[in-house]
Amino acid sequence: MSIQQPVIPDISEQEYRKLISKALVRSVDMSTEMSSESLEIITMGIDKHQATKNYEASAQLIKATLDKKFGASWHCVIGEGFGFEITYQSKNMIYVYYGNIG
Repeated sequence: MSIQQPVIPDISEQEYRKLISKALVRSVDMSTEMSSESLEIITMGIDKHQATKNYEASAQLIKATLDKKFGASWHCVIGEGFGFEITYQSKNMIYVYYGNIG
């Protein structure tokens, strides 16, 4: 019995970037409205500093915006290739991948 390899279509770099430019919500514990607003804030913050890969500035911008919009004590961690374990306040967590950034 032979195993068939999956067929991977040839796509251009522009098409590939379009596919990965959408945020992928890995885990969420908040209302639908709050998660969609948070997702907009996160993508805006990452897009603003993605060219320079300044993740610290992105995290600061996202945290400040979330604090202003939903109240204080938000934490934001951004990077490539990391793992973590957290405790969080119920109904106040979202874990997102945006391209290769978590």
